[in-house]
Amino acid sequence: MIPKTGIEMYQKRLFAIYKSQIYTNLDSEIDQLNYQDWLDILKQESDLIHDKITKNPDSSPLNILLGDSLSMWFPNNLLPSGTLWLNQGISGDTTSGILKRLDIFAKNNPNNIYILAGINDLKRQVPVAEILENYQKILDYLQYNYPDTRILVQSIFPTQLPSETLSFSIPNSLIKELNQNLAQQVNDQGNIYLDFHQRFTNTQGNLRSELTTDGLHLSLEGYKVWQFALKQTESRLSKNRDPDYQKWLQKSSGFPLDGQSYNWVSYRVKPGDTLEKITLKALGREDFDYCDLIAIRNQLTSDFLLINDQIEIPQLIAK
Repeated sequence: MIPKTGIEMYQKRLFAIYKSQIYTNLDSEIDQLNYQDWLDILKQESDLIHDKITKNPDSSPLNILLGDSLSMWFPNNLLPSGTLWLNQGISGDTTSGILKRLDIFAKNNPNNIYILAGINDLKRQVPVAEILENYQKILDYLQYNYPDTRILVQSIFPTQLPSETLSFSIPNSLIKELNQNLAQQVNDQGNIYLDFHQRFTNTQGNLRSELTTDGLHLSLEGYKVWQFALKQTESRLSKNRDPDYQKWLQKSSGFPLDGQSYNWVSYRVKPGDTLEKITLKALGREDFDYCDLIAIRNQLTSDFLLINDQIEIPQLIAK
């Protein structure tokens, strides 16, 4: 059962700790508790995963989700596989709040730290300049204390506010302004900025209705969009498919793979086709690293394909 309230999620996470498990690694899938309650549970989870990694140095790489309720409610079964995930999201948290709790996971040495924060600052009408200042302090702290860790800052997602559930408004123009400044700041410091914003927008620049439960928080479909973005990020980092490579692949007539050569041919999507099925047919593999080659070529930000869409797929060059 997926928890429906904060207290249910808190109890599930406590139960996982008592079973010497981490909530984000459970097979199955809150009246608001106070902030200290959440700090305590995050600290216990962080300590537990540290102990697990210490006892098993060959365990999977560790990634941290650092942020607010959007990160906190990320469904476990949608987190990209092959990696341990430590969820350090707290509902309602701000950049200033996150800055004060960075020592919670100090024992751990993560491979990647994914940050998504700032929407609650905007809700509280914190000036953009102050949010950026907090981000700078967060980045400075993480770079100093985790010199071998990738710091990845995700763009703030759009909203569709006010809504039937939420009466306040956070202008998307302000989100866009913050994202533009944040991208510059993150890139200037040598960290990685992930521009996921457009994946969630409709033609008016608002959060797409099917991706949200209340105009701010994500629905299951919204988390699937985010999941695909993270899978692409993880795959491209592991395979060194940087922006230069992606631009090359989008324009190339062909490419080498696993000791063979392929060219690109036009393909019309048929009923029942998925990105995985097409990749399996074209490359003989359906691993996401292979799927993403086709995604890069066609600039896909989702594995959803429309029937009769015209895409390009690899074709083996006969020797």
